[in-house]
Amino acid sequence: MSNNQTPWCATSGRRTVSCAASLVAALATSTLTLFSANALAMKTDFNIDYRATGFYAESDSFDTNDESNAGSDTGFAQYLRLGADFKHEETGVEVHTRLELAGDRWSGDNRDYTTTADRAFNPSNRGDNVRLDIGFVQVPLGKTLLRVGRQESNWNNCFLVCDDRRDRIFVARSFGKVSAFIGYDRRNDDTSFASIDNGDQFFPGFVTPIFDTGFTGGFLFLYYLDNYQGSIADYPLLAQGSQPYVLDNAKAISPYVTGKIGPFQIETGFNYFDGSHVSSPTPEDGDYFTDAGWSEYFRIGTEFDRYEARFQYVGAQDGGLISSGFDTYSSLINSNPESTANPTSVYNMGGFLGRKGFDQSLYIANLTADITPKLTFGGSVGLLDIDVGDSLGGGSDSSMVYDVELSYQYNAVFRTWATLGLLEKNDVGALTGNSLLGATPNGGAFAEDDVMAGSVNIGVKF
Repeated sequence: MSNNQTPWCATSGRRTVSCAASLVAALATSTLTLFSANALAMKTDFNIDYRATGFYAESDSFDTNDESNAGSDTGFAQYLRLGADFKHEETGVEVHTRLELAGDRWSGDNRDYTTTADRAFNPSNRGDNVRLDIGFVQVPLGKTLLRVGRQESNWNNCFLVCDDRRDRIFVARSFGKVSAFIGYDRRNDDTSFASIDNGDQFFPGFVTPIFDTGFTGGFLFLYYLDNYQGSIADYPLLAQGSQPYVLDNAKAISPYVTGKIGPFQIETGFNYFDGSHVSSPTPEDGDYFTDAGWSEYFRIGTEFDRYEARFQYVGAQDGGLISSGFDTYSSLINSNPESTANPTSVYNMGGFLGRKGFDQSLYIANLTADITPKLTFGGSVGLLDIDVGDSLGGGSDSSMVYDVELSYQYNAVFRTWATLGLLEKNDVGALTGNSLLGATPNGGAFAEDDVMAGSVNIGVKF
């Protein structure tokens, strides 16, 4: 370097300031030039999803006959999700992200959150509950599509899984009118160097039109790898928390059909889980699908003028599985998506994971009317039947179900709605509660009194 070529900011006094300013200007110019070039090749999309809810639940069955419990509960909760999607237009490669900035029941100002796992990238920072909601890359490989990362999972009209989040590898390809796919989920991995707790799930399937009938069909096969040779009941809980994944070696199919016949929309499907563990069964007869369990649904509905009328049957036999998010037309039964909790959902059909002899049935009708172009009112009436089977002492009982909802779509992005539901008392049923309301007292039994729950909500989405 010659004497008149001074290195950047290698001087003092005023010239140092001038030199630094020149450096900042040069860096800014190069950065803007790079950003402008990339902006031409990249498409971005941002989205917002916000919800706030106030809710209550009450029943004399909740009363524990002490001063700490009044037989009712009220609460408030909110979530805020911010999404950002990016697409490199030249190659078609996409990155999809969404952060959940908040998503909890209001508990006051003293939060003091801790992280969920000590194996995280940053396990020591304490703060609010910001977390990755969705984050995956999507790569087109000719006619094949590859997705890797945390993805949203739905299948069979939310009967198998609904609004869940899965750490997943997913590959899809079309063959004519048939869209085929195969995927892998790591459902569980609590302890390093202990593969027995891994929940490795493979799922091939397809979606296709059914000839020229106007119907569409889907089929999914599930298989959990056999990472543990034996019975869960016989395996001791280790100090570090490693224990066999409860659906180890389980297999399942989940087909569905949807379409129209004349003015009627029809949807039907089922889940079939078959066990599983090689050795002796668990203490509860059939749990975790050591035997087979069925569940099924059938829906029919039509629209006329300003009205929509729907009817459905939902059933589970021998502890057949139904997603908590399945829409039962009642705000008190299921209708509680895996990642977007419904605080008034107090009873979960299809949650006994193979309990032999445990059967549930729901027959329910719904009528919705558009009072104005923005204001909608809906009501549902149904019958829930529960048979607990010999493993829980035997017995059966039925309960009437009533539900109403009033919804107002103020504009394209803002909606407010209110729900109110009642589930009559049941001699053998047990409530489950949800992640916002929490577990219900007295083990969930509601033989003493009807259960009522309601909510008032606002939502913004764009």
